[in-house]
Amino acid sequence: MRQMMAEARPLRTTYPYVTLERPAGEGWPLVFQTLDEGADDGVRLVELGLDRVVLRRRVAGVPMKAARPLRDYRGLAVALLDPEGEDEGVAIVLVHADSALSVTLYSAPHIDDVVAEWRGWAEALGLPMLVTEADGTHRPAYPQIGRLLVGEARGRRARRGALKHRRPSVYCRRAAGRPTGEPAVHRGEREMFARD
Repeated sequence: MRQMMAEARPLRTTYPYVTLERPAGEGWPLVFQTLDEGADDGVRLVELGLDRVVLRRRVAGVPMKAARPLRDYRGLAVALLDPEGEDEGVAIVLVHADSALSVTLYSAPHIDDVVAEWRGWAEALGLPMLVTEADGTHRPAYPQIGRLLVGEARGRRARRGALKHRRPSVYCRRAAGRPTGEPAVHRGEREMFARD
């Protein structure tokens, strides 16, 4: 495990602020370290892919690995780093039902870039954006159906512009023709094709 931690691609262990760059194209999986109070050396190795999350740490000398599919995670939540204090730091957390499996992907001392990072991570991972309530629960930031955001129904557009007073095209259609007089009946004529 120590060898794997040494070989991890972008390794960043900063406290308390975390800045990870979202990989583009073939940069997945993203491998990084985060702080973990329960681990022997105080860190755990996180491997974040587009389909799963793998957490590795060593506890009492025993290497441990927890692999979870990404669909088990509820979404990406914005949370205050210090909800009780006066620190304005915010974090973007990949939220799991078991808080020990949640992963902080971004944190900063100010809220300047948090919305852009939040949307970027949600789009990259295909997970919903969540808001953390005062009691610690999470709710969706926007109504969604799967990966689709649900918007308001828009009414029909009023006709504007140069063609506003144009005659509707339905009146330009040709009417069905009507026969005049008796229909012609042809009898006793030779046919143009042969039967046999």
